[in-house]
Amino acid sequence: MLRAPFALFINLLKLLRYVWKWSFFKLGRALSHNPLWVRLDMSSRRPFGPARGLATHFQRQESFLRLRDDVDALARATDVDGIILIADDFGEGAARTADMRALIERLRRSGKRVVMHAHSLHGNDFDLATACDEVTLTPGGRLYLFGRRFEEIFAAELLEKVGIVAQFIHIGPFKTAAHRIIHRQGTLPQRLMMTQLLSSLEDERINRQARTLELAPELLAASVGHMPLDAESAQAMGLTGPQVHRARQRDYLALGDDADAFVSRPDLARQNDGQEQPDTTASAASKRSTRGIEIRAAEDYVRADPGRFKPLPLFSARPRVAIMDLAGMIVMSGAELPGRSSASVDPAEVLPVLHRLRADSRVRAVVLHINSPGGSALASEVLWEAIERLRQIKPVVAYCSDVAASGGYYMAVACDRIICQPETLTGSIGVIAGKLALPGVFEHLDLHVEHRERDPVGRFQSVSAPLPPRAMENLQHDARAFYRMFLRRVGEARQIPRRRLHRYARGRVYTGRDALDRALVDELGGFERAFALACELAKLSPDNAALHFAGHRRISLPALLRRQIRTELPALSALDSARAAHALLKKEQLLALSTLRLTNSPSS
Repeated sequence: MLRAPFALFINLLKLLRYVWKWSFFKLGRALSHNPLWVRLDMSSRRPFGPARGLATHFQRQESFLRLRDDVDALARATDVDGIILIADDFGEGAARTADMRALIERLRRSGKRVVMHAHSLHGNDFDLATACDEVTLTPGGRLYLFGRRFEEIFAAELLEKVGIVAQFIHIGPFKTAAHRIIHRQGTLPQRLMMTQLLSSLEDERINRQARTLELAPELLAASVGHMPLDAESAQAMGLTGPQVHRARQRDYLALGDDADAFVSRPDLARQNDGQEQPDTTASAASKRSTRGIEIRAAEDYVRADPGRFKPLPLFSARPRVAIMDLAGMIVMSGAELPGRSSASVDPAEVLPVLHRLRADSRVRAVVLHINSPGGSALASEVLWEAIERLRQIKPVVAYCSDVAASGGYYMAVACDRIICQPETLTGSIGVIAGKLALPGVFEHLDLHVEHRERDPVGRFQSVSAPLPPRAMENLQHDARAFYRMFLRRVGEARQIPRRRLHRYARGRVYTGRDALDRALVDELGGFERAFALACELAKLSPDNAALHFAGHRRISLPALLRRQIRTELPALSALDSARAAHALLKKEQLLALSTLRLTNSPSS
């Protein structure tokens, strides 16, 4: 009862502030008689949730969750006529792109016209573009739609030449995380898996884009053979719309129904006789369009728009659905991975948050956003147990984004439901174990190492001496024991008989659609479906449930500075992958890890 008077007083203050802000906003819109278009920027890769503490000063892009809120506000806005979408340097993966497409489709369902402008389109940004009403391309722009490809470099011979000994055990013929450093070329199971993955991913992409563009899938697939395409050819093939310079986007949109009369160069228009004459068509159309249009940045509009009045409940707070972001390599505390504070899942950071969510009566359900290739086998088990305990108290839904493989999938099976996109890479139920030794490197550098040991098995921690056969046998036994536990966790959660599950496992990676066919996931969908399902399991209405982001990362100033350096120098990010694997192996030899890398850039 003590809450009601305080809530009533706060609501009164909020109402006064809301009325003041609403009055000025409506007055400003009333004085402007021009149609309003909002420029929405989806450029670059963005974090899933908002940063905390010092990281807020270094986060260049707003989070996906903030973008989702902005789209909600724009969809409700009755005075917004259309959206200009910008996605330069778009760096999202296939699954996150699908979530972005869902946001665009939400805007279109609300009656907003969505027009994307691009200087060039390369891969997933074209997938995003096909969700829009129209795509305009800069004259001189290009389409670089070369399709997806897997690329693996095998370095076994190089390691031999420099004197590095790679000793690894793979439980499962498809568990290929270390094949690139122990083999000279891909194994037959590896090639079969990669071929199947590539075929499934490309078929998914082509069929989706063909439906949106209303083209035959065969024609869209054949267009790859004509790449790169200039803007005129892309328009002729029905892949993009008119050629418009970004500075003239306002003029193009102002024409409205007369947009067909737009000419990209307003000063010149080519006549049938080949002579260049003043562009009377475009100028006449401009005269017919007596009104201009107003363009505002989305963040400015959302900041000014008061939206809907949201009073505090008088007697109880709104129930919450908590969201956690489990993205990055899975590590145990003490593993000094490059940049680990910005992209890692550490039980020491995650478990306290899971415990708080378990005890918080306001939190009625939890959605775990999983985007991880795995990592430490031990850390994966520790996280599994914590999620399992949380699931016994309240519903937990796993939303698997671009990658939820190996240890990432290990975490997911602890949840009540698993949702993923058709192009999510998941599965990889298997284990690798091993170490790297550098005896030849020391010899080439004329460094002499003397050992003092009671048993050669103790060479697990040595960087100069390889493991003896007995130690490799012990490692094989240890890896098989964890693989059996991995199978048991998955089998009990997914209700799959062990014999059939073993056929699905063996380290094989699946797309989300293929995983659904094998009952490894529950359904296909995006974040919105995961949120709705969490509300359904908790018997909540999605409209009444408050979304609460529960951050877990503790980021220091040195780690933030390292992340900024990696952002400015992308080559360092490539080195991070190798350094991360080496750092993990120094900490422990047993990994639940998948290292697939998918590329679709023109330079790949």
